[in-house]
Amino acid sequence: MILAFQNISEMNNAGKLALTSGSSQPQFLLAPALALQPTILINNWQANNLNLANISANTNTPIWIAAFGPGLGSPPQSLPTTGDAVPVTLYTTLKATTVPSFMQLGFQANSGGLCLFAFIGGPQDAHGNNAYAIALNSQYGNTGPGYATPAPAGYYATTSGNSYSYDFNWGSSLLFVYYFGSGSVVTDIPKARVTAPTVTLVSL
Repeated sequence: MILAFQNISEMNNAGKLALTSGSSQPQFLLAPALALQPTILINNWQANNLNLANISANTNTPIWIAAFGPGLGSPPQSLPTTGDAVPVTLYTTLKATTVPSFMQLGFQANSGGLCLFAFIGGPQDAHGNNAYAIALNSQYGNTGPGYATPAPAGYYATTSGNSYSYDFNWGSSLLFVYYFGSGSVVTDIPKARVTAPTVTLVSL
C-alpha cells in the first residue's frame, strides 16, 4: 500500500500521526508544517486494519491523507498497452496486464503544478516492495534512479519536469496506476489546466 499525508495547516503548526496496524504498537509519522509536497510511506500491512489518528499538539492542524492499493476505491479503468494517452482525474485508478517484453510506463503533467502518481506491480525488490511513487514538477527536483540525488523517503523518483518514464520487463503481471492529483492536491481540487494529466503504457 502507498500512504500519502500532508499537513495542510497554514499556521506553521507541526503535525503528527499515530499509525497502528492490527495489534501493533503505534508508529509515529511527522507531518512537517508548511510542506509543499506530501510525505509518502510504502508498506505491506498484511491485510490488517490500518488506523491513523491525528495526535498533533495543536488541535488546529488538519492533515490530508490518501491511501492506494489494489482493491481500494472505485473500480479501475483500463490502461491499454498501445501507448495511447489515458487522461486521469483526481483519484483515478488504472489497471493493465503487462506483456513479457520491455515496456515503458509514461506520466505526463499538462500544467506546472505538482503531479503525484503511484503504481504497483511486478516482482518484489530485495525489501519486499513492488510499489512506487513518482512526482512531476516536484520541489525536490530530479532525484532517484538515474540522477545524482537519491529520492526523498517514500518516493521512487521525482522530477522538476512535467514528464517521467519508467522502463521495465516484468513478464505477464498486473499493473495498477493511481493518480493522487496536482497542485492543490490537499484540497481535492486540481488546478485548472487545458488538458488532464495522462498515463501511457507501451511495449517496446
